[in-house]
Amino acid sequence: MPISCQVLDIRKGEAESIIRELTCGRRRRHGQASLIVRFHIQLVSLILKDMGDESPSITSVDDRNSWLQAVGKYLSDSKCPFKDFPLDYLDKGVDGYDELDLSKKLKLLNFLCDEALSTESLRGWIEEQNLQYIEKGKEARGKLLEVKDKEKLLKRKMRNEVAEAIIAKNGVPLSVSEHDAIVSQVKHEIAQVHAEMLEMSRISKKRQRSDAVRTEPVIMDGHGRTFWKLKAYKDVITCDSVEPEEKWLVFDAEKKQEIDRYISSVVRRSKIVKIYPCTD
Repeated sequence: MPISCQVLDIRKGEAESIIRELTCGRRRRHGQASLIVRFHIQLVSLILKDMGDESPSITSVDDRNSWLQAVGKYLSDSKCPFKDFPLDYLDKGVDGYDELDLSKKLKLLNFLCDEALSTESLRGWIEEQNLQYIEKGKEARGKLLEVKDKEKLLKRKMRNEVAEAIIAKNGVPLSVSEHDAIVSQVKHEIAQVHAEMLEMSRISKKRQRSDAVRTEPVIMDGHGRTFWKLKAYKDVITCDSVEPEEKWLVFDAEKKQEIDRYISSVVRRSKIVKIYPCTD
């Protein structure tokens, strides 16, 4: 779910429980709102607060259903048409909401999540997460460069020590044992540096990319095709779109090797073009 648990105060495991409630149905408890109801209230409250709406607090009390009224009003006033959604169901209160099928409930929840992403609170959090991710990346690259410089210095040190030993013998080549005695310690230090570089590379690859950070495409092949590696798939429909409709294709695990080979060939071609640019 593309919403910050920190901003909306969602506890660990609650996001999964919300989806489970949607798919299996919620249990009504007298005087206690379900997770899905509370989450809708949090989303709508965040959106209305960002709009400067000073309306009374939204509640889940069954005889008022103010959260459903707020959702219905927001959908009616929305600039982005919410097509094929029976708003009259929300006028029936919780009974009407429960009558909605799963696809409608998911569509409603996804719409509110997308709207919440435009609020100042969530945009600020996203920008903060992005800055932190960039800074950590810079820090990791800086440390890796330091280690690489250390490796270069050690190799230079090894060459200098061998050269000095040969000079001390008036140019007579070193024996194998003499050479090994000089370079063994430096080689040990270089091996430690290599191990450090491998560990840093492993940690860098393992570093979790925040969901708030914009996902970059793996590659654009120059023929209008862009390849993405996403955690999930969803249809993207924008309101008032003036661009031609995009076509998304999903490739399963069996196609992964074929796609990887294609991406590698595109990368190789781009390198050749850079080395041997076309001239008129």
